[in-house]
Amino acid sequence: FAQAGFPGPDKEFEMARDYFAPCLAQSSVVVDMSCATGLFTRRFAAMDEYDRVLGCDYSESMLVEARRRIQAERSLSNLRNTHLDLVRLDVGQIPFQDSSVDAMHAGAAMHCWPDLDAAVQEIHRVLKPGGRYFATTFLAQYFGTIQQAEGGSTGPSRQAFQYFASIDQLRRLMEKGGFQHDKIRIEVLGAACVVIRCEK
Repeated sequence: FAQAGFPGPDKEFEMARDYFAPCLAQSSVVVDMSCATGLFTRRFAAMDEYDRVLGCDYSESMLVEARRRIQAERSLSNLRNTHLDLVRLDVGQIPFQDSSVDAMHAGAAMHCWPDLDAAVQEIHRVLKPGGRYFATTFLAQYFGTIQQAEGGSTGPSRQAFQYFASIDQLRRLMEKGGFQHDKIRIEVLGAACVVIRCEK
């Protein structure tokens, strides 16, 4: 991941937290989509500033491990303001009400999703007006094709990751899902990491 240009968990969390800040206040809901073992889920919850933090993944085994790590982290047993939950779901069929989520993070995840059109439409649907989406993923022209490794997922298994051919392809995907052109920011870090910021 570092070789591809990913900023590392500390920096990615800082970037997402700062991007979410304008749309978050008490009684807000933050979703960590494709949470895997809950690395970012735990960090959002540890802030103890939001009403709810939801770690979501398609993989039951990942959620079991995420729950184990949450239970092992003492600071998360004394949260005063934040209710932390784990939810098994398919990102293409999110079981949340319309306009119910303030902010959503998806770290190194979008290339794992089998139906990207459905996923982005669902993300847009569940975000509140003014809600924000922050994601990192890979760009194919820099990184090439690798075999799918073990990790968190939010849909049926596939033989390989889905890499994005260009920033324009990603922008079209986000626009097709409902995000307005001027509310989409996409940048490339290093050789292959793409950072996506969208506001509903």
